[in-house]
Amino acid sequence: MSTTWLISRIAILSFTWWVLAKGAYDSWQVGIPAILTAIYVDYRLFRPQTNRWSIGGFIILALFFLKLSVTSGIDVVRRIYHPRLPLNPAMVEYPLRLTSEAACNLFVCTVSLLPGTLSAELGAHSLVVHVLDVDRPFRQELKLIEDRVAAVFGHPGQLDDNKTGAA
Repeated sequence: MSTTWLISRIAILSFTWWVLAKGAYDSWQVGIPAILTAIYVDYRLFRPQTNRWSIGGFIILALFFLKLSVTSGIDVVRRIYHPRLPLNPAMVEYPLRLTSEAACNLFVCTVSLLPGTLSAELGAHSLVVHVLDVDRPFRQELKLIEDRVAAVFGHPGQLDDNKTGAA
């Protein structure tokens, strides 16, 4: 168990207890056992080493997500107002390179929130995505998102490069 993880959990849970108890000193006789129990359960359910994440990676992902949201949103609006409505929708399978369950979940949610794409089915090693135009370079975008998500969870070591990214 990491000392940093333990100190952060004690601080967060103690502050939460203090707020919930409105600063009452006599509540700590219940609060301390509750905090210790919560730390034990947290440690048993979510190993501290498995869900490490990088604040820098998260900021880069957020900025990249914002950029993609704007450009994808503009593309969707352009297609809606185009006289011929240029759509070529398809369900495509994207091979996942992420190995962490938390990273896969973040990737799936990120893809679903972007205009023009929707995560349809998550398999053991792939994600089925609905796209508005199969002719767009969506696979490169998905790979970039996957790389950014891997960076959130520490480093590109979260990616399994043995799995082939479809070209």
